[in-house]
Parts: sequence; C-alpha cells; structure tokens
Amino acid sequence: MNLQDYLKPVDFSGFTLPQWVQKKYALGTLLEKNSEKLAVDKAKIVLIGVEEDRNSVREGASLAPNKIREYLYALNRIAPRFKMLDLGNLIVGKSAADTYFALKDVCQYFMEQGIGVVIMGGSQDLTFGISKAFEDQFFNLVTVDPKLDFYKGAKTINSENYLNFVFEKHPNLFSHVTLGYQNYYTDALELTHATDINSDHKRLGQIRYNMAEVEPYMRGADIFSFDLNSVRQIEAPGQYFGSPNGVYAEEACQIAHYAGMADQMKVAGFFNLIPSLDRDDLSSKLMAQIIWHYVEGFYFKVVEDPANKPHEFSEFIIEMDDVDLPLTFYQSRKTGRWWMKVYNQNDDTDHVFPCSQEDYDLAARYEIPDRWWRNIRKLNQLAK
Repeated sequence: MNLQDYLKPVDFSGFTLPQWVQKKYALGTLLEKNSEKLAVDKAKIVLIGVEEDRNSVREGASLAPNKIREYLYALNRIAPRFKMLDLGNLIVGKSAADTYFALKDVCQYFMEQGIGVVIMGGSQDLTFGISKAFEDQFFNLVTVDPKLDFYKGAKTINSENYLNFVFEKHPNLFSHVTLGYQNYYTDALELTHATDINSDHKRLGQIRYNMAEVEPYMRGADIFSFDLNSVRQIEAPGQYFGSPNGVYAEEACQIAHYAGMADQMKVAGFFNLIPSLDRDDLSSKLMAQIIWHYVEGFYFKVVEDPANKPHEFSEFIIEMDDVDLPLTFYQSRKTGRWWMKVYNQNDDTDHVFPCSQEDYDLAARYEIPDRWWRNIRKLNQLAK
C-alpha cells in the first residue's frame, strides 16, 4: 500500500507554538522530529485527520483536524522517545462513501502492522468507515454520545444514524455500548431497539456515579468513537447539539484515558468539533486534551489475559443456585482489574470477558451480574 496515495503530509511550519511552550518538550516538536526520522512501520501510534463532513447534519467539522493540531502540538510530549507520528490528512473522495473506503484501507493497513490509529474528524459517521476495516473479524465498539445514534428505517447515512449502518453491514459486531446518553433525548422505542439488537447503553448519571465502571467496557473494545456533542455546551461550545447537561471536560479526558489503556483498542475517532461555532477555541483546546489523554493511556497500557498467563491472576469461584455452573472471576495481581469466565454451551468453550469489582461483589452476594447475562445473550446470538 502506498500511503502517499491516501494522505496529505502535515506542513509543520504552518503551526507556531505559543511563547509559553518550551519547544523541546512540546508534542509538536516530537512529531515533527519523528516525521523526519521514524519509518512509518516503526511507529506505535499514528494521527490522521479526516476533513469530511458531507454526511453530517451540520457542516463545519471538516475544518477541525488542523484546528485540533494547533493546540495538540502545544501540549507536552508523552515521553521523550515515544514512537508517534502525525501522517497528515486523509485525501477525501469524490463522495463521502469514497472517503469511508479510503479510511477503511488506511485503518486496515495499520491494524495489520499492530499500529494504533487516532482519527481526528470530521463528522461521526466516519465511524462507519472505520468499522469497514473489521469486515473479516469480530469487533467491539464503544461510542460516547448524548443520544443513541439509531434511526430505524434510515435510508441515507448521517452523523446521527450511522449506527444503523454499522449494525446492518457488520453481523460480526460482537458488542456495542453507548456511554453518557441523556434519557430526555432518547425515545423509549430507541432504547427497546438498542436492547433488541444487543446494543448496551449507560446513562450520563450512571457513568458519573461510578466512572470506574467505564473501564471494563473499554478494555474489550477495538473501536472508540467520541462525539464532542456529549460534552456540556458551556465547556465545548464548538458543537451543533448544545445541551446544558453532558459529560464534564475532565470526565471526557478520563474516559479517553480508559480507552487508550484498552488491551485491544485499535482505532479511536474524535468527531463533531465545529470550529466556526467555537468560542476562544475552547472546544479545540479540549479536543486536543482529550486526544492527549487517549495517547497517554495508550502509552502506559498494560495488556493482560487470564487465559494466557493464569499465574498472574487470582481465581474466585462462586456457586450459584440459579445457574448450572459456578461463576468464575479472575483478578490481576498486577493491576487489580477483573474478568469473568462465561461458558458457551453452543460450542462447548469458555470465554473470558472484562468485568468490574462491582460484578464480583454482586456475585459474592449471590446475585447474577447483568454483565454476565449480556455476554451469554451475545454468545447465543452469534450461534444463530
């Protein structure tokens, strides 16, 4: 694959660091140095802008990538020799559909080499293009959004119904969860539809009450899609949705950090920033910081698997009256994170899924965790 056919390189001379930034410690300085010396196939993670918003419900997000760079480059580097590259902007196609295919090709290229990808959008329907890179494998998707991006019966894709197309075109989507949705923007029929297709959803209040519960959802994810509209407008005015409620800025950074830490995360996209609606570039600064926290999490991630290295985990077995087999949990001795074992009677195999301490605590009180039932349903659904 010739990346030059897909990408326009960054002109680093077009981005001037503020006077208060110590140039040698700036992320932009590291990226510029790496672009001159580091071979693409040696990178750990790459940044790519996508100036595409033709299928958005509101124009303007195509101008976001370079605006984000302006403030991302001014932040401190994650580590002195972190192998991170900014590869510039994807060359958009004659249609948004062409851009989706180009995005698919680029994501597949880096996934095959084990290199993480950060997409700076652009509108959130680009998530559909990213998902196309997973056509030949099972994958898990996490979205952060103020509402569920489903619209039953939609014929044309846009930034608020793209999940319909992800689900319709990808029967190999194993799990999906929307984090931070607001119930007063979500119809009961949408919730029913999401439940019917095994799409999970957590309200804003639920994740705020216990932010640590976000981490297990991220740990098993392959794609992370963040909608700036999920942040309350006073902290992110550069958005078209404009709700007085939403995720706080620091919560958005924490969620992104969890996403970066995820064991199998491959592609993260940050979408729906509209610079023309912004005030004092507040939203651009925030999006840069959100991406920075994602990359920091990616750098410090610890990959763990109870199936591969059982000696690094403590095992807890709980006998339950309501199910035939006991519930088995694993806790990492290194990080304290939890997993649960789920038996799949369809193929007579055990599967291990990320979970939380709360799931274990429920089982210890002889209550079957909802996460266990959901994983059973997903495995049964795949067998049909």
